[in-house]
Amino acid sequence: MTALIPFLLALFLAFLNIFLCAIKIDKRSSINLNLIFWAIILVLLILFKDEFGAGNLDRIFDGFILADKFAFGFSVILSVAMMIFLVSSLYSDESRFYKPEMIALGSLANFGLMAMSLSAELILTLIFVEIASIAVYAMIAMDKSTKSVESAFKYFVLSSFMSAFYLLGAGLIFGVTGSTKYEILSANLGSSTLGLIGVILVLSMMFFKIAIFGFYRWSVDVYFGANTNISGFLASSFKLGAFAILIKFCFVFELSNLNILQGFFAILAVLSMFGGNLLSLGQNDVKKILIMAGIVHSGYVFINLASYSQGVSLYPALFYLSTYIIVVAFAFGLLNSLFGGKNVSISELGGLYKTKPLEAFAFVLICLSFIGFPFSVGFLGKVFIFSSAVESGQVYLAVFGVINTIISVYYYLKIISSIYFGSNPNLALINSNSSWAFAFVAILFILLEGTGLFSLISFFELF
Repeated sequence: MTALIPFLLALFLAFLNIFLCAIKIDKRSSINLNLIFWAIILVLLILFKDEFGAGNLDRIFDGFILADKFAFGFSVILSVAMMIFLVSSLYSDESRFYKPEMIALGSLANFGLMAMSLSAELILTLIFVEIASIAVYAMIAMDKSTKSVESAFKYFVLSSFMSAFYLLGAGLIFGVTGSTKYEILSANLGSSTLGLIGVILVLSMMFFKIAIFGFYRWSVDVYFGANTNISGFLASSFKLGAFAILIKFCFVFELSNLNILQGFFAILAVLSMFGGNLLSLGQNDVKKILIMAGIVHSGYVFINLASYSQGVSLYPALFYLSTYIIVVAFAFGLLNSLFGGKNVSISELGGLYKTKPLEAFAFVLICLSFIGFPFSVGFLGKVFIFSSAVESGQVYLAVFGVINTIISVYYYLKIISSIYFGSNPNLALINSNSSWAFAFVAILFILLEGTGLFSLISFFELF
């Protein structure tokens, strides 16, 4: 039970933040207090890591909760991503984009995401998904601008439809197997057509939350309509939580019809890579490029999910996903630290290196990591992903992955060339004197993780 202490502390923090809102604590104090709490949660996770997956302790509350190494790994990454979000919040415009309630909702959402990775039962998973989702709806609308409120409402309506599909699928699965626990349904599902339809309906909600091809249209409007800081939370922590429930549902207990689903995953991988790249090529807004390129990176993860077999592990997907989530959180955090909530076009980055050289280098390094440039963490991730496809005999997935990597060079190089070779005499940056420290940490992570000099992922033995 000690493995649950960090999760209970995260829940306590969410309620503590509600009290802090009532006493109107100032912005910096609120963020600093939350940073301390999330650092403690991270330390507790590391201290109790041997409790995860240890004997009978991994199945808690009659098997509804599974405290395994998988839940440990995702919770560590979510804690790190939450700390990046909090630091980025320091740069948000206090009069418009920052409110104490945002931190309270962020902590509640992150608790829900962490709890998702623990859940081993369909209805409990939906409860945790809704805890995180409801908090996110409010975070998006907090700006009170027409665009943000419209984005929040659109997300709420569409998400409600997908939750209905999920419940319908859960009902069909229960009818076939007599249970909604992952462990039991995976053993009893068999080759039932009705059960397969139920699984697809359940997965449709997960695809929606991930914003994979065919389920992505909402994400472009919602992520772009939200404040940059909130967009970063959606593109990093929320996407990681959605992948967590997908992977746990399909792979931790290995569904009996997994080979059929992997065929869908392969199709989604190819369509997401090409579709996301085609959407990104014509974009001129940096935030939109990051949002649409997220579809491409989800496609890379699906390559490994489609390639998983007895000889091929899920390590490539988990490594790529974890490192991508941290890097994209840094990307949105840097945008927020330099421009606040303003939407920035590529041309507006012109000459950034003259004013903010370290921040400019950090953003260039982030772009290179997304491309998969050697000695960056993105390069390692892509090597692992493409190798898994080759090892499983699905060479075409690796070929499509390489082709799409080459395509993505175009729009990432546009950003890089603008930073170093463009010109913007009206470059308007917010007054953020400490953004260099944020950029420095981003550089350290990308290079140390990419070169293998120090690996956060292997240090925590996540996988």
